[in-house]
Amino acid sequence: MKPGRNPAAPPDAAVPAPTLAMSFAELQGLALASDAAGRLPLLSAGGSDPAVSARLAQLTPMACAGLSELLNLSDDLLLIRSDFHADATGHGRAAPWQLDTRGWLYLHFRLDGLTCDQTPDGRRHTLGGGSFFLATSSQPQSLVREVLSDLWRVVTIAFRPSFADRDLRAPDAALPTELRRFQSGDAESDFFYASQLTSDMSSAVRSLLAPAIRTQVRPIYLRAKVVELVCLAIEQLQVPAPATEAPLKLSHRDTRALEEARRVLDACTEPVSLDQLARRVGLNRRKLALGFKMLFGATVGEYHRDVRLETAFRMLGAAQASVGYAAAVAGYSDVGSFGKAFRARYGCLPSDVRPSAAARRLGSPRK
Repeated sequence: MKPGRNPAAPPDAAVPAPTLAMSFAELQGLALASDAAGRLPLLSAGGSDPAVSARLAQLTPMACAGLSELLNLSDDLLLIRSDFHADATGHGRAAPWQLDTRGWLYLHFRLDGLTCDQTPDGRRHTLGGGSFFLATSSQPQSLVREVLSDLWRVVTIAFRPSFADRDLRAPDAALPTELRRFQSGDAESDFFYASQLTSDMSSAVRSLLAPAIRTQVRPIYLRAKVVELVCLAIEQLQVPAPATEAPLKLSHRDTRALEEARRVLDACTEPVSLDQLARRVGLNRRKLALGFKMLFGATVGEYHRDVRLETAFRMLGAAQASVGYAAAVAGYSDVGSFGKAFRARYGCLPSDVRPSAAARRLGSPRK
């Protein structure tokens, strides 16, 4: 048979995209090429450097909206901040990645997104929101990744052994054997570790995606947060990885249905049952429950609770509601339970957020 389209395939079957190869050395080169006069480089399809723009278009072939920033913090430290989603009108799927990590330690902290990653040993790992991993390999095809979702909120850190020697001067006893081998420059260092984000990790990732510092000390702030995340990851390495069940298989249609479920929850302040939501987005109850947790790092109930607390927080901050009304909006029948949940989420009481409370603490302005 002559090479060509499989005659058994439907006429509109998508042709698999070729795998895109990328190394951290090349990513570092892209960061340097996009930098001008020492500014932190923001990579976008409309960048001033045609070569950089063309490479980025290849790496993100789908129409996307949001943040994609590649920062060369030093010659041995790279930071990638990503917070974007594919255009709802786009078609197809991003091409698989083949990542070369040789000479770098790769740390990946994910708030949202779903991938299937294959490591050099042939194992496949399905990783969703609320996950992180560390990896390095002596193999040129260190990691092959297929992105399965349209949402991507991720912080990636990559560093060379020289960064560990200079900025992470931890006692040898505090480092796992794999990290000690990497720090010593062992070219045969190979490992992959995946686990769940801790609350401290999630907080640091959010700070990197939306930095509070915008002045000239911003690079120092970003670097400090990077070191914080690396230390949290090293600490987590001491904890045995949790046993995992067989990965849930999600089609592209499933991930779009799960993303629709999230949009429904974002727009709804009334309680929504799992059965109602499953019927609305066209998934069975089990796939909705397990898939939502895998994709977004929280159960449907936990996610919707945080959405309603966020609505209550905004209403209180704008003086649009009393504490009692905000509690009802958040789905709590009594103010006491609302106050406990609010404090656990934001570190303060609902009454502390209201402008009148702030005015009382500051006192009336002098005439």
